[in-house]
Amino acid sequence: MNRRAAPVAFGLAALALACAAPALAVDRPGSDLPKPVATGEPWTDAQIASLDANLDIAIAGSKTLAGAHVGAYAIDPRDGRVLYERNQDDAFQPASTLKLVVGSAALDKLGPAFRFRTDATVDNAVVNGVVRGDLTLHGSGDVLLDRAALATLPAALRAASIDQIERDVVADPLDPLEYRPGWELDDLPWYYAAPVTALGYEDDAVTVTVTPGAQPGDPVTASVQPWGSAVRAARACAPRELSFCIVVTATTGAANAPAALDALRPRDRPDEVDVVGTIAAGAKAEVLALAVPSPPRFAAAAARRALLAGGVRIGERELDAPPHDAVPARVVWSHDSEPLSDLLADMWLPSDNLLAEALLHAVGAEPPALRGSSEAGIAWEKAWLAKLGVDPAAGLDLVDGSGLSAYDRITPRDLVLVLRHDWDGPNRDVVLDALPIAGVRGTLRAQFHGTSVERHVFAKTGSLSHVATLAGYATTEKHGAVIFALQVDDWIGERSDLTDARERFLTQLVED
Repeated sequence: MNRRAAPVAFGLAALALACAAPALAVDRPGSDLPKPVATGEPWTDAQIASLDANLDIAIAGSKTLAGAHVGAYAIDPRDGRVLYERNQDDAFQPASTLKLVVGSAALDKLGPAFRFRTDATVDNAVVNGVVRGDLTLHGSGDVLLDRAALATLPAALRAASIDQIERDVVADPLDPLEYRPGWELDDLPWYYAAPVTALGYEDDAVTVTVTPGAQPGDPVTASVQPWGSAVRAARACAPRELSFCIVVTATTGAANAPAALDALRPRDRPDEVDVVGTIAAGAKAEVLALAVPSPPRFAAAAARRALLAGGVRIGERELDAPPHDAVPARVVWSHDSEPLSDLLADMWLPSDNLLAEALLHAVGAEPPALRGSSEAGIAWEKAWLAKLGVDPAAGLDLVDGSGLSAYDRITPRDLVLVLRHDWDGPNRDVVLDALPIAGVRGTLRAQFHGTSVERHVFAKTGSLSHVATLAGYATTEKHGAVIFALQVDDWIGERSDLTDARERFLTQLVED
């Protein structure tokens, strides 16, 4: 996901982005479009020279790019012939184009049929239908676990002769919270920077709709989805309901004042998110998408709600019986995620950071385990990249799976090597079916309408403060497919100028 540009701007940005977050079972418009193919006229030396000159002009025409670090690399997938190169071996901050690496690595190691699994277990005796202790949830990375999946829990428990849980629904205590190095503190309250955990629920995010009061200085009203409530003071919060507290101290500002809502994570209160600032009197409600501080406890709270709705009693009484008899852990419910072939679209189309981190852990797992670690996943990726021809010691630094870290680095050439590997391998269609398409779907849906680029570029975007990247496949008018990467960092200026420069670059690529 894109990082916000400034705290005061996020309220408005979240209104647009929150509709896509959490991103569950992403629809894929454009599935009937022709995919890039390696057919067409071979490139002549003169045509490549013309393309190079035109692409140089496209970059030089942007004021924003004048002082920026710009890299680009484009090849013909038929023979690897270089069509354009500019700083192609420089290290760039990839932002979300790094998700191409973890997605492709996962396809190679795990296969397109791979699924995450979530289990519920009991490890105490069941007496007269009552679990003597807790029901424990164990995840392996399915951050898109949802209400429909948990709705099957009550029937599964009854099939296991369970109609009451003596104590509670809890998460696996061996599921730690992880924030990767280089994730910025200001990002942590927001939906795209929830901690990495094995157990998650609905992309580990909640949305808070903030409505101004009638007059400046009045309190705002706030509603929470998918459930729960916000409070005006932490002492009024019942954290068990949602698994954390949402404290809203924002007030109504002067009419027509700019948006100034923000979210904070108090350092001394880890189970709290504060909504602060102002929203103008008479303004439309703003929607803030907030990260859940503890996804495992959030998932446990969701499971508790599902069980109670299904008539399973929880914690009503303790039996008059001897102390709990420990028994071997028994799985009483399991749920498998969508296959990786669909999870790629769930990740790449909206640019889902949490799913990328989950896949990095899965890449680092050793069978039969479904869950590894970030470090193991990165080690596997580096070894895999070396086999593709990437020099892990030159221009490459992998710190996470999503590209959110300020420490990630990769070169345009390396991104193209990954994309060519997918093109030449058995998963080409899986990858093309999961990528955003210019003017059609995903993070490219709203761009390039009415241009020759529309419907002709299948690519992954990346955007952070002062970073804008794009890498994928383009269909040219004469020469068939081109594999390309365009990376920009250290840019300062108007984003609209940067967008125009990207459009000019891609137009030349498609039309030449």
